[in-house]
Amino acid sequence: MKALQQKAEIWYLGHSSFAVKTNAHFLIFDYYNDKPITVTRGLDAGVIEPKELQDTPVVVFSSHHHADHFNRLILGWIEQLPQIQYVLSDDIHAAKGAPNTTVVVPGAHLELDGGVAVETLTSTDEGVAFVVETDGLSIYHAGDLNWWHWEGEPDKENEQMAARYQKEIEKLRGRHFDIAFVPVDPRLDKQYLWGLSYFMRTANADMVFPMHFWEDYHIFTRLRQDPDAARFREHIQTITRRGQHFQYPRESNNH
Repeated sequence: MKALQQKAEIWYLGHSSFAVKTNAHFLIFDYYNDKPITVTRGLDAGVIEPKELQDTPVVVFSSHHHADHFNRLILGWIEQLPQIQYVLSDDIHAAKGAPNTTVVVPGAHLELDGGVAVETLTSTDEGVAFVVETDGLSIYHAGDLNWWHWEGEPDKENEQMAARYQKEIEKLRGRHFDIAFVPVDPRLDKQYLWGLSYFMRTANADMVFPMHFWEDYHIFTRLRQDPDAARFREHIQTITRRGQHFQYPRESNNH
């Protein structure tokens, strides 16, 4: 007998930041932009308002210290959310000694209070990528783990990057994810899709959220037209604005 499919809600909070509400938890990834897109605050405005989450166990993940992935203001949320848990990469200096904080290194395996299992991979830039399992859902957030092939860089460096990325993603071979957040950085030009494509060949995901696209929403036109995305295009979610809300399993229209 097939298990009942679990449900989740997802919000795009900008760049590589997302919130995921599962059956019993509220997960926040790589939050950094706390400026709302409207005069009012809240998820629909693309920001976290802690008072809205006081009845939900909250877990906050930060993959590394870069300013487009971490904002130390998140550590102040504990004042309104005393049960909040943080999972922060060990390159984030503000994490050292912070209350309710688990500092992680690459290759970690841990179980948080409330039944949230976390694994980390080694980033090809800084910090870690996250694999999170909770409430019957499996979630992948890449952080800056990506196939960063830069035109003009020495061939040897690009070859080493390819090898490092493939080595990490091979650790996920055959894994199924309900939800995956994976970089598609337009600055990589023709190589923008290499990381996502390799991920989808090696693992798979029901819903894929492209990220790290610097609010350049034209990337989704490219993804719709790119023949290299054809075999997994149906899994790609189209993002049009911060604060956008999605349902898992996905509805026919997520705008």
